[in-house]
Amino acid sequence: MTLQRIFSKNCQSLRFFPLFLMFLFFPLFLNAKEALKVVARLSNPILSETLIGAMAYLEDTQIRPRSGKNDLFTDSSEEGDGCRSKIYLNIFHREILELPVIGIHMKNRTGEWASQVNFLPKKTGSDGRTLISVQDTNMFITAFVGFPLFLFQETKDSIGSGFIQRMLSLCYKNIEECKRGDAFNFWPSMEGAMSHFQRTGPMNIPVFLIKKLAEAFVNPKFDGFFKKLCKGMKIPPKDWIYACLSPKNPTGADAFFNIPDDADDTSTAVAFQKLMSERFPRSGFNVDYEALKLIQGYRDLNRTREDGRDTWKGQNSGAFLTWMRDENRPTFENPEIGIIPLGVNNVDLVVNANVAFSLALNNMKILPGYKEAIDLLGNGIEKHTWPQAGLYYPQNMIFPYTVSRAFRDGGATELRESMKKLLIQVLDEQDSVSKTQPKLNGVFPGGEDESYHLSTALGLVTLLNIGQGIAEECNCLPRYSKAVDGAVNFLLNEAKCQKLEYQTTKEIFGDKIQARKWETGLFFAASFWDLGHWRSQAFTESVVIESLAKYMMGYELPEKANSHSRLVLVPDQKSNCGITLQMVNSEK
Repeated sequence: MTLQRIFSKNCQSLRFFPLFLMFLFFPLFLNAKEALKVVARLSNPILSETLIGAMAYLEDTQIRPRSGKNDLFTDSSEEGDGCRSKIYLNIFHREILELPVIGIHMKNRTGEWASQVNFLPKKTGSDGRTLISVQDTNMFITAFVGFPLFLFQETKDSIGSGFIQRMLSLCYKNIEECKRGDAFNFWPSMEGAMSHFQRTGPMNIPVFLIKKLAEAFVNPKFDGFFKKLCKGMKIPPKDWIYACLSPKNPTGADAFFNIPDDADDTSTAVAFQKLMSERFPRSGFNVDYEALKLIQGYRDLNRTREDGRDTWKGQNSGAFLTWMRDENRPTFENPEIGIIPLGVNNVDLVVNANVAFSLALNNMKILPGYKEAIDLLGNGIEKHTWPQAGLYYPQNMIFPYTVSRAFRDGGATELRESMKKLLIQVLDEQDSVSKTQPKLNGVFPGGEDESYHLSTALGLVTLLNIGQGIAEECNCLPRYSKAVDGAVNFLLNEAKCQKLEYQTTKEIFGDKIQARKWETGLFFAASFWDLGHWRSQAFTESVVIESLAKYMMGYELPEKANSHSRLVLVPDQKSNCGITLQMVNSEK
């Protein structure tokens, strides 16, 4: 089904709308034609029901204490009456069977959404998924999944008695719990498994099993086995395994996961805090500006050591390093503040995009390193090195998404000229799929991610963030519009229905609505990609929500004309699902 067919019925009825409807939206847009385009999108039942169903999915799957012992996927393990300890068997791209875990208490944290770690996905799995995956708990997923919720507003007439604010408040608390010392970490702190030192790491992966595996990996008796297993894979050098297992390391195998605070998570956390403080100014949500300022102390300047995987940056780029720890100090010194993987820092393009977003959003562009980060991002686009420059991001479309977010939602307007070049590159990425697979019209490639739902949503958000104005300047507006419509059409057609599980969600959305879901996508990887991939259904869901919400609001129309627009979910018994979407100006 094409967008033209989807909208045709609604657009015919719009001809008879009162003329004042145009003027109702006129303050948000530059002309009536564009206003009518947004009205048509708001009036479209397929688009509305899909977006509302996706919102219902997030509400139904955010981890919190729920009545009874439910799935680890949705029920809090540490609050209320707990949940069932399970891992998942993945077949045909789905987690179709729960397997009981004996002797291990599987954990999650209230406020987050589930993500799964797939180990050695190229060797022990199919299409990037291993047969068995383990649920992880980290703040990065929480912050990114929560971000699109800021596109929605709640009023006295909206549904749910503040359910969006409740979801965001749980996100905020979850993120706060990952503060380690003065900045933020990917994982929460916990007691050491191999020593008395505090550490970070995945809550559901026993360190003693990692220790046994590491010892086998460096054991000469198993050289033949591991050479075959690891052939063609990017894995850590044996020297690093020996160093972690050495008596000189007081924490033993804890060191494999005990990472320091980092610029990526710290900037993402503070950006989320900023959005919370602006949305709910009377609710006491604080912004940790001091944590963000610490990032300036870790920059690519006058370094005597290099990672070797980020040579694209050159030397002395002045951009921000990933790990917020002095790489010149002994590697295993003060393990309570974390250990840099391989003992050397690096520069990641996506990390710098997230830092630029947060600094611009928090009005901290004068911080040393911001200009250099902007230059680095621009160079990555100009030289087209970005597909390989995300050391921790094997998802092909994550850089265009994050850098366009810095430009549009953060206010990093210095990137405007670079957006012109990026737009052409992103359009070329989409064309590369359709040329080889004509049936996949509108799809964006995921790189290491062989699925298309997340990558297409990321690509669509990128196009909407860059905007129609830049497309006109690049003389590619018809191509741009076709790309946007193709991506929207693909996502709408690929949405799958799912019954809501919890009564609390049904009380908000009613009995008519069904959740909408898309395929689990790859968003993050270990420092060496082939060791582990992080996938999350909710992450895909949230980016699809962001893409469809921004499309519905006409985000690509003349820049900043609708920067204060928000969507409101209100009851409407005339609609098929009993709910409709309206657009309001959040400044009023």
